[in-house]
Amino acid sequence: MRNTHLWLSGLLMTGLLFSIIGCNKKDDPKPEEQTTTVEVKTVTSLEAQEKVYVNLTTGQQLLADEINATNWDVSFLGKDRTITVAVNSGTEGTGTAGAQLVEVGFDDLKTAPENGYLEGSEATGDYMKWSNYTGSTTEPKHAVLPKPGITMVIKTADGKYAKLQIISLYKGNPNTTTAEFADLTTRPEFGYFSFRYATQTNGSRNF
Repeated sequence: MRNTHLWLSGLLMTGLLFSIIGCNKKDDPKPEEQTTTVEVKTVTSLEAQEKVYVNLTTGQQLLADEINATNWDVSFLGKDRTITVAVNSGTEGTGTAGAQLVEVGFDDLKTAPENGYLEGSEATGDYMKWSNYTGSTTEPKHAVLPKPGITMVIKTADGKYAKLQIISLYKGNPNTTTAEFADLTTRPEFGYFSFRYATQTNGSRNF
């Protein structure tokens, strides 16, 4: 009889142990469900009369004679009213970076796409794909204003993922609702990049 009690007690203890283990495993979030904290960095009024190359992990800004296949991710050029944003690949660089435009706001974008990345300047295309030109009938007239609902998603040269939003293309990131900006004679100079970005350094696609 005593052996029977010991046997039953052993079964109960074993069942309890498996129950505890099972609860712990169930409560652990899957890797893709874990929350991530990614620092958002802002660059204001980047002058790029000559092409400027940016490393989205370190924040370092480089000129043409300083770059190699892996130390930059995205480049900016704003000269003679020509705006070009490109990544380190294809005809623009010897790296393996890629990018694409997604119709999701910067803050709302929580996961980078797995596929669909393009090379070089093709990745972001003509800047009017991510900006609006107001023309002669909409105030402020003849202005180029980035679309807030478009985010550039970049796969960096070393395989990380970043998201980037162009905020302004005018010197000093001016308030575009002011009379000073509306007046073409007092409007700040065009061709300066203000943008914010966040880079996930743990290798995941989550922001």
